[in-house]
Amino acid sequence: MAAYAALTFPMGGLGLPITVYLPPLYATEVGLGLALVGTIFMITRIFDVVTDPIMGVVIDHYPTRWGRRRHWIALSVPLLLVSAFFIYFPPIGAGASYLLVWMLVLYVGYTMLTIAHQSWGAELSNDYAERNRIYGWREVAIILGMVSVLALPAILEQTADVDAFGKVSAMGWFLIISLPLTALAAILLVPDRSAPVRKERKVEWREALKVLLTNWSMARIVAADMMTSLAIGIIGSSYLFLARFVWELPNYSSLMLLGYFVLGFAGMPFWMWLAKRMSKHRALCVALIWSMVAQITYLFVGAGDFSLALFATFFLGFAFGAGPFLLRSMMADVCDKDRLDTGHNRTALLYALLTTTAKVGAAVSVGVTYALLAWVGFDPASDANTPEALNGLKLIYALLPLGFLAAAIALIWNYPIDHAAQAEIRRRLAEQEAVDEALTMD
Repeated sequence: MAAYAALTFPMGGLGLPITVYLPPLYATEVGLGLALVGTIFMITRIFDVVTDPIMGVVIDHYPTRWGRRRHWIALSVPLLLVSAFFIYFPPIGAGASYLLVWMLVLYVGYTMLTIAHQSWGAELSNDYAERNRIYGWREVAIILGMVSVLALPAILEQTADVDAFGKVSAMGWFLIISLPLTALAAILLVPDRSAPVRKERKVEWREALKVLLTNWSMARIVAADMMTSLAIGIIGSSYLFLARFVWELPNYSSLMLLGYFVLGFAGMPFWMWLAKRMSKHRALCVALIWSMVAQITYLFVGAGDFSLALFATFFLGFAFGAGPFLLRSMMADVCDKDRLDTGHNRTALLYALLTTTAKVGAAVSVGVTYALLAWVGFDPASDANTPEALNGLKLIYALLPLGFLAAAIALIWNYPIDHAAQAEIRRRLAEQEAVDEALTMD
């Protein structure tokens, strides 16, 4: 469990800066501008619409004698290390093509790593509750990685005179050092096995596009994940601007963000317990309602109001880890249902579609948020923004995510696969596998 979860620790040094730190760095310090950076980040994330399903099909259907998943982890590491070096350490005068090319390479490696790792977790256990533990601890490791990578700029803000380049460079070294170590532990220590399935056939590439149309449970999870990704992306892409220009607390922004993820880590045992007491989808709805209340709290934070800003950030952070781990645990149950219906192991493909929509949601949120900020007249390069522009920034941050969170609740509220339904699916799968085994022996 530790070796499997630990691989997500360095992912915190990748996913968080991409959303929070890299767009402002390239927009302001590198000098590419808000509109151009927002467009580039949107293009690179939408690129995953193509690469994720393709990668999912490839991972499912090209195992090796070492297993179904671990060799893909090994292949992803060099791609991530090289591209991260160029992204986190941009030279003076880096242009739009530089950012675009290396972000595309980075996302290819990241896609390979995340799809292989998430589908690997679905095959480690068949139990409804045990999957909560697997993906719950996976999320704990992600949050620990985020806390660790956030501690770097927070410490640097308080102890050294560093600019934005110095903070991002520290995050880059975090990823470059930790990723090879945790990947090696997972490859050597985590069992790579898959449940038996009926006779496999070659799956056509276009089948990836049919999954959402034929699997309603899958579609609901994917849509809910996109909605939550949009909400989180809006919050992440505008948080530093809010802390600096509205709250006037730029020296405490990283410290408060660090506290956000510390509370996310602290809240994980509660959400794991709640999912066991009720069900995965109802626990997720509770977490989303919690987040909506927290977002409304931000409307009352004014300039210099450190205590209320800290409370609102901590309150929101407590529910941060619930959505990602519960949706991925629910996806493991959908993979069982899909295997029962089709007789084929398409775990990586299904997780690929899930990661695709999450990335698109994150990318679109950056583009939409930056476009709206420009529309209300907000300029991050200016210290003379009008009160109307600052109020627009505040409203976008606090209210825009509410609609997406509410949509996610509507999608998940009456989700059909609970503990009893999953147990029946597993029973029928066991019967089916017993028949297939008997036929094979004959």
